[in-house]
Amino acid sequence: TNAKGYKTVSEALAAALEMDGPGLLADILSDVREKLAVGPKNVDLTIASIGMAPDKFTDKGSASVTADVLRKLAGEPFGDEPKYGTAYKFFNGGQRGHDACVGLYSLTAIGSIDTMISNFLTSLQSLADDQSRVHCALNLNTETGRLSSRRPNLQNQPALEKDKYKIRKAFEACPGNNLIVADYGQLELRLLASMTRCQSMISAFKEGGDFHSRTAIGMFDYIQEKVDSGEILFEWDYANGAPPKPLVKDEYASERRKAKTLNFSIAYGKTAHGLSQDWGVSKTEAEEMLQAWYNSRPEVRDWQAKVKQYARKNGITRTLMGRYRQLPGATGKDRKLIGMAERASINTPIQGGAADVAMMAMLKINNSEKLKRLGWILLMQIHDEVILEGPEETSVEAFDEVITCMQEPWVYGLEETSVPLLVDGSYIHKNWFDAK
Repeated sequence: TNAKGYKTVSEALAAALEMDGPGLLADILSDVREKLAVGPKNVDLTIASIGMAPDKFTDKGSASVTADVLRKLAGEPFGDEPKYGTAYKFFNGGQRGHDACVGLYSLTAIGSIDTMISNFLTSLQSLADDQSRVHCALNLNTETGRLSSRRPNLQNQPALEKDKYKIRKAFEACPGNNLIVADYGQLELRLLASMTRCQSMISAFKEGGDFHSRTAIGMFDYIQEKVDSGEILFEWDYANGAPPKPLVKDEYASERRKAKTLNFSIAYGKTAHGLSQDWGVSKTEAEEMLQAWYNSRPEVRDWQAKVKQYARKNGITRTLMGRYRQLPGATGKDRKLIGMAERASINTPIQGGAADVAMMAMLKINNSEKLKRLGWILLMQIHDEVILEGPEETSVEAFDEVITCMQEPWVYGLEETSVPLLVDGSYIHKNWFDAK
């Protein structure tokens, strides 16, 4: 029992989840909806047979016209430097090829707008209270141990880079208040390093710098050569002004994306087959990349083998705080079910461990007497991110306290990790969009 009188973590979390604070404002949704509604009331477009051989089919054998297929056909036909899809060449390029790509691209845009209206604008407006606030319910019942959100689901709001209609601007603080938005950086990979006691990963995180760029340097010899020769820089402190030479993350953005995919694929237990589909390469090439990654981080491979063995023997896997997930498929004889269970046995300790960290941080924030004295209220937790609202004049002091709570969430038996937890955020903004 802690000072608050809670006997279990679940009791403490339940109390924290009863956040009946001011909710999240939703004032500008009508304006956004009106902008989306400009134009024809009904748009009816049809893809007739144009003679191109389909490269993807439905289960019933028909040519697939899903969004990913249309995007491949259309490319990105807008902007100063259009990147046309496969339809451009089929229509012999020029204006005809451009028009074909624009038409196909518009089909995907229409679907995106329809989704935006039905999933976000209309539903949020209907759920707002008489103060234009939206209140959701948070639940503890996900398979991986993360919190989920419903009525409405505020965790599935458009990601910042996809929020072209600025839906997140609707979530704003009251006059005189600011929002604090803070989240963990590369939390799952840091937990993977700590759980596996992987020395190369631990050293990399302690040294700092962009972990995915570091991985890319190890994956591609030509990047390593450029860094060694001084032609490009691994990292740069922008406090010293603009970098004098290109950075790895900018010069080799494509390779860094591959490295990022690989890093998270390892954490999530993805196989060479799944990785080959993500990258569009052969299974052999994906397998070589995986093996190269593991060869420089053998502790991760050994840990995964032990976790799989434990799951096969006991039919469960555990998070950092000992919460367990049942994996009945691991003890059976169906190879497909065993494979799925083994991947879950690797993934759950990482994702569930991240949830342990995030929820313990949330408890520290919710119980902080300093934040209460400064007038700040916890509004929402979204995976690795927390959102608080409070007086503008105490923003700096409150932000420092939030960062401390998140970097040191060692309560209710959660043991300190062997790598520091990185937290970033902002405290000067009025709405969720600007704060990110």
